[in-house]
Amino acid sequence: MDILAVNEVNESKDVPMHEPIIAPAFEYNDMRLNTVLSNSESSTIMRRMLQTIELEELAKKYFELLSSKLPCTSIKICFAEQNLFFGNSVQNARSMKITLDYGHPLGAPQHAQLSYVFSQVLSPLQRKLLSELHSIYAMGLKHALEYYRIRQLATKDMLTGLCNRSHFNDSLHKLISMSLRNEHSFGLLILDLDNFKQVNDRHGHQQGDEVLIEFANLLTGSLRDSDHAFRFGGDEFCCLLIDSDHEANEQVAKRIQKATAEHTLFTQHQVSTSVGATTFRETDTQASLFKRADMALYDAKHAGKNLFKAA
Repeated sequence: MDILAVNEVNESKDVPMHEPIIAPAFEYNDMRLNTVLSNSESSTIMRRMLQTIELEELAKKYFELLSSKLPCTSIKICFAEQNLFFGNSVQNARSMKITLDYGHPLGAPQHAQLSYVFSQVLSPLQRKLLSELHSIYAMGLKHALEYYRIRQLATKDMLTGLCNRSHFNDSLHKLISMSLRNEHSFGLLILDLDNFKQVNDRHGHQQGDEVLIEFANLLTGSLRDSDHAFRFGGDEFCCLLIDSDHEANEQVAKRIQKATAEHTLFTQHQVSTSVGATTFRETDTQASLFKRADMALYDAKHAGKNLFKAA
């Protein structure tokens, strides 16, 4: 349940993939041709660009404009190990790749790559038009990329890469609304690492960080793609399980506990995990749902650790 649902460019398996031919990038200061866009057109495009700061929406608008004026079949923005893709793959395509540098002037420089794919070679006039459109949209795309990066920093746990408690609260609110509309339930797991304190005390915080990072990897590996894992801080984690019930909650919890028990890092430090679980009810609020799962975790911890309890 990310803030931005980034497309992974999963092409249909029955459509052959063709590597585009790389064409030279266009020149920004090509003075051989007069300006293609009128002042009125440029102003209209600029106003449209300023209507949103959301990266996906802005990129979609940009592709719609490009495909209406040029033989553009797709665009792809590669940033922060993610891809945002619009359009279709075509045979014998021509590609142009432009680097976008963005970020706060005082911060670490960030880089993205914008790839244009065309069904035919562009004429000089079309290349000039592309140059003008790119120069208008590039600034907006840079701002949107930086906005997306900042939002990710605000909602991600920097150590494990999982979403943090702030994102959990937003996700839970949306999930409750969706469940009430669709009459579907979901599960909540709260997990706590047993004996984690002794790892920090005996081996230092660096080793403790390794345990937390590995547990985060173990969590994500134990969940379906539709489920979501969060780190609250310390050694406390949560999972939201879509379309889940008590039996499914227990199956996921047992799978996590089994993976933990079989992992050499956790057996080396005698670390296990206790799990408290509950299932959403129509009368629940965020507070009541979380309190019920938290009480179940409390019962699991005080009943002997490495246990699953449901409420």
